[in-house]
Amino acid sequence: MIIYGTNGAHRRTEAAPGLACPACASPDHLHLSVFSRYAHVYWIPLFPYSKPVVAECRSCQGAWAEKELPATATEVRQAAQLLQKHTAAPWWHWSGLGLLALGLVWAFVANSRDQQANTAYLTAPRAGDVYTVRADDSLHTRYTLLKVVRAQGNTVQLVANEYETDNAHPLTDLNHAEKYSREPFELTQLDLQIMQNKGQLTDVDRLGE
Repeated sequence: MIIYGTNGAHRRTEAAPGLACPACASPDHLHLSVFSRYAHVYWIPLFPYSKPVVAECRSCQGAWAEKELPATATEVRQAAQLLQKHTAAPWWHWSGLGLLALGLVWAFVANSRDQQANTAYLTAPRAGDVYTVRADDSLHTRYTLLKVVRAQGNTVQLVANEYETDNAHPLTDLNHAEKYSREPFELTQLDLQIMQNKGQLTDVDRLGE
């Protein structure tokens, strides 16, 4: 379940000298307060979306949101809008989007490094390398493993895992000696590169590195 909602924080309160209260007409008792409203997910602020202003009279205790001010309170409304314009939302109201951006950058860098490692491992295969292979059918996508038994010249000898899973990272589930076939077969490095280009070979793991 995703927990989301909205919240707010007080930003500033300033006196409004020279402005009369819209209710009791007392001068110099009006204060304007600006708040910052923000959306959050799991209580982590994502982004601010509004800056409501409240006018409060310290004499009669009346309080009005900007939209609730009487039509005759033009000067109070203008002062509220000016204070709102010059009040910024705090940086931490953007922290969720900042974390999301960092996560995307990290994922991009990690994926780039993984792709570079895959290419390097396919170019110079070693015994023990494990290839994740995707098998699509009309209903769903399944994954299995191929393990390198020997690499000599341009030829790679492999054994196929006899099991499949819907886990796109099936090492933990499938990489057990008893689950591999005893009958090896051969592919060329070109064959493996073609499989990678077609999206059939999705990952290469060199265990221990």
